[in-house]
Amino acid sequence: MSTTLQDVVELRLPADPKYIAVVRLTVAGVASRAGINVDDVDDLKVAISEAFTNTIDHAFEGREPGVVTVRMIPGEAALRIEVVDEGVGFDPGNRNFTQATDLSEEGGLGLYLVHQYMDEVKIESAPGSGTRVIMTKRLAR
Repeated sequence: MSTTLQDVVELRLPADPKYIAVVRLTVAGVASRAGINVDDVDDLKVAISEAFTNTIDHAFEGREPGVVTVRMIPGEAALRIEVVDEGVGFDPGNRNFTQATDLSEEGGLGLYLVHQYMDEVKIESAPGSGTRVIMTKRLAR
């Protein structure tokens, strides 16, 4: 399946916990349609819940909650999911979210879990510029 603009699914939702179920169900539907197996769909639902919840909890600290964009891009060999906010941002360079031992008492568990459940994770952020979490789940062959 080659990706076309019509294959990209995008949600723009308020940064509010009541939308977590909407995000989970939409990601599960797109993942199933893309050919991802049931176990991996469950992993995706956990990862997207954690990424979306992180945005709710951290992106708009001290500001009115804004909008979160969740973009799902199916491809030949993988499903890419982006969670994008225009929040306060942070410096991801000084944290290692892939190791549980490097987590502080003040957060980090959500992104650690995203790394555990996804095949690839990239975090683009800087203080004052919002955050983009790009997650990839490869299709099992």
